[in-house]
Amino acid sequence: MKRCRVSFKDSDGIEHAVDLDARSLYEAVGLAIDRFRRCEQVPYDPQGMHEFIVASREPSTEHRLTRKMFDTWLRRPGGSPAEVARKSKLKGLLGDVA
Repeated sequence: MKRCRVSFKDSDGIEHAVDLDARSLYEAVGLAIDRFRRCEQVPYDPQGMHEFIVASREPSTEHRLTRKMFDTWLRRPGGSPAEVARKSKLKGLLGDVA
């Protein structure tokens, strides 16, 4: 598990960020989508979330991926047993959103 910050800019150019613990880049984005979706202060629009910035803490790194990249990864079958379990958990959290 790594502590990281996931952010995105909404259609008005306002940046929203959340700190969370995740095991992978894609798990971080999925957990962040779930949090943003449930936050009243974030205008949730899956089509408006074009790029996510994932910055991990210690050692500090930053990654960028689009919502389309995340959705493609989530729908792709297979992977290690751990990845299959993470995808299943994220699909359960996101439901019909992903």
